[in-house]
Amino acid sequence: MNGRTVLACVVIALSGAPAHALEEPVVWRDPGTGCAYLLGPQGGIAPRFNRDGSPDCPDAHAGSRVVDDTVRGIAQGLGALQREVERLRDRYTRPEPSRPPL
Repeated sequence: MNGRTVLACVVIALSGAPAHALEEPVVWRDPGTGCAYLLGPQGGIAPRFNRDGSPDCPDAHAGSRVVDDTVRGIAQGLGALQREVERLRDRYTRPEPSRPPL
């Protein structure tokens, strides 16, 4: 092998060294809340997320269920209000039938 090939192999081998020096973050679960966090080797902390984007917590989906139920209830209330407004509009825009004089 010539000198350039050896030098190229050494440079390629050493260029991957910094990537191997990085430590993986450690998953830590808070005993109080049950939520998972990522702890970095330098002391950084970040919340851990599930694939769907929700936090990795035991009750993360329970909160979304409450929001869904609330939105559904508001939508039903708005539908009922709209029907009532339409009923009142029809009542007041219809001409009154003529009554015979008393």
